[in-house]
Amino acid sequence: MGLYGFYTDESGNNGFNDLRNQPILCYAGILVPIHRQIHLHNEVQKISDNLKRDIKLKVQGIPSKNIKDLPFFKNFEIHGKAFIDGEDFYYSLENNDRFKVVEDLLTLLQDSEIKIVASITDKQTYQSTTGINDHNKMHVDGYSELVTLINTELSQNDDFSFVICDDGKPSEISNFYSALKNPSNKRVYPDLQIKESHDPNCNLIQLADLVNFITSVYFRQKYGHPPRKRHQSEIIQFYTQFLQSKIIFSEHK
Repeated sequence: MGLYGFYTDESGNNGFNDLRNQPILCYAGILVPIHRQIHLHNEVQKISDNLKRDIKLKVQGIPSKNIKDLPFFKNFEIHGKAFIDGEDFYYSLENNDRFKVVEDLLTLLQDSEIKIVASITDKQTYQSTTGINDHNKMHVDGYSELVTLINTELSQNDDFSFVICDDGKPSEISNFYSALKNPSNKRVYPDLQIKESHDPNCNLIQLADLVNFITSVYFRQKYGHPPRKRHQSEIIQFYTQFLQSKIIFSEHK
């Protein structure tokens, strides 16, 4: 019997409001055994520290003494979509440099003790097959599938898990609680620790954020939705090279 932390985030959680830009709802996370958490946290921290240093060196037009006080650097995080697309000060790095960092982060997840779990929903299909227009029900269903997958995985070795998620919308936290309170859930504890993603103790949420974004783009393509305008092929390659062989997922398609 062992204990895991499940670090989780979401992608496409704007309900049915923008099906063109966010056609996929993805809830995903990483199951990390307790004895591996500190090591994984420290490895992500090394990558993050080096990345922040490299970006600072390339910022132009701002006195170096003032750079450290910019919110981007004070609350520095590796946010999947913004980082891959080169938004904000991330643009200071060339595409290849950013993509190398993504590869380094995803390589950390190849540890055989780390599991990746995801619940994927094609929003248009969900809406048409269920007739449900209440996006909160869709979110609860997505979380419920995620919790079911985790339970199934943990039951193989009589393991248990607690949950750490990002500082999402209050309704998202409520929906996750609803899924965790399902009587069929015997192994995932609802003692949620809510942390801001740039909190120094939440490096692993940043990994979950990256996994969510890449996974949602892959399934966006799989279900035939229009591709993203930026870096579609590179993101798909990240999924097939690093996530496809490890990810445990369910689909509502």
